[in-house]
Amino acid sequence: MSWQKLELMDLGLLENFLIKNELECVTFSAWLKEKIISQAHLQRDLAVYINKNKNHLMGADSISEALLVTEYGMICPIIQKNSGVHPHRLQRLSYLIHQTPCALSSIMGLEINVKTVEKLLINRIVKSRVDYYLMVLDKAHFHDNSNNLIKDITIRKARTTDAAALFDIQKRYELEEVCLNPYLFDDNACLSLLKNNLRKEIIFIAEKNGKPFAKAGTNARGYNIYQIGGVFTRQEYRRHGIAHSLMLELLKYIFRLEKTACLFVKKINKPAFMLYKKLGFKIVSDFRISYI
Repeated sequence: MSWQKLELMDLGLLENFLIKNELECVTFSAWLKEKIISQAHLQRDLAVYINKNKNHLMGADSISEALLVTEYGMICPIIQKNSGVHPHRLQRLSYLIHQTPCALSSIMGLEINVKTVEKLLINRIVKSRVDYYLMVLDKAHFHDNSNNLIKDITIRKARTTDAAALFDIQKRYELEEVCLNPYLFDDNACLSLLKNNLRKEIIFIAEKNGKPFAKAGTNARGYNIYQIGGVFTRQEYRRHGIAHSLMLELLKYIFRLEKTACLFVKKINKPAFMLYKKLGFKIVSDFRISYI
C-alpha cells in the first residue's frame, strides 16, 4: 500500500511501530502519548501519515513508515532507508505533506530521513540546517562518576512554581542555542513553553543562595525512551562541573523509572559532546534539524 492519513482505528498499530522505532524520533512518540489521552484533542490535531502493509507472515496489517506534522509545523519522519527504490511512495507522501493546513516550519530526525523529506517539499526553501549526533544511554552503561560541587550550590528537581525564577535561564538558553534570529524572540512564548515544560517534563536546576543559574531536563518523554534537552549553565558558572552534576541527578531519576535516555548534541559543541561521552552516552546516528 502507499502512504495514507492515519485513521483512529490504526492507533494501536502506530503505537507498536513507534515503540519499536522510538530512538529514531522520540518527539513523535511523546507527541502521540500526550495526544492519545483525549480522542477529541487527537482528532483535531492529527496530522500523521503512515505506510501500512500486509504482514504476510502474521496475516495482519503493520506499519512500515510514519510521518508526523505537529500543529506547530514541525515534521518528524521515520522512513525506510530504501524508500528511493519505490519513488511512487514518496510522491504520495509529498502530496499528503502539502495538504497539511498548518505552515511548515522544520524537519527533525535522523539525517537520512530529513534529507529525504527535504526533497519532497516543493517550492519550500530550507533556510538553515543544524547537524547533531544522536546519542543514547541505558542504565547498564551509565558512568555514575560523581564530582564535587562548588560550595553553597544546591541541586534539586524543579517545581511548577519555579517558572518566574527560571525565566532568565530559559531565555538565555533559547537565544544561545535555539533561536536562529534573536529579533524574533518572544518573551511570552518563551515563558509559556517554560511553564508547559515544568508541568510535564523532568527538570533539575542548580541554584546558589536560592537563585537558579543552570538547568538540565527532558524535552520529550516517549514510551521507553526519554529525550534530554535544554542543558544550560550561565556563562560565569561554566567549567566547574555544574552540567555534569545536573546530568547525573537527571539520569539517575530517569533510570529509576526504568527508562533509557537519549539526546542530540551539536557536532560543533565539543565540550557538551565530551560531557555526554564521559557519562556513558554512545553515538547511534547522525541527526538533523532543517528550518524551512
